[in-house]
Amino acid sequence: MPASIADVTEWLESQTDKELVVTKHEDHDLDEVRIRLERVERKGERSDSPDDYTNGASLLLRGNGTVVTEGREEPLPSDAFEIPLEGLSLTETADDAALLVTERARYSIKVRN
Repeated sequence: MPASIADVTEWLESQTDKELVVTKHEDHDLDEVRIRLERVERKGERSDSPDDYTNGASLLLRGNGTVVTEGREEPLPSDAFEIPLEGLSLTETADDAALLVTERARYSIKVRN
């Protein structure tokens, strides 16, 4: 049975103080974020975003982290990584991983050992 967004949120909350690796596949682009999860927040509808990428519901993974793109590692621009939930079509959780698929991207989240 597929997980709900509440199940994914609960799974993420159980990973507090652990390092997570979030792999985002969007079109032909692959990004990786490493974040030490401090807390998870659910955001509802928003209209203050400068672009429409983060308008609407989203999950915010709060904590210190880095973004890895094209072999380079850089600090997260803020203390959060946002996963927009618009067009959410699939969620799954396992012991050490979660998956979210939206109309724009596929997010694989794993606990880093």
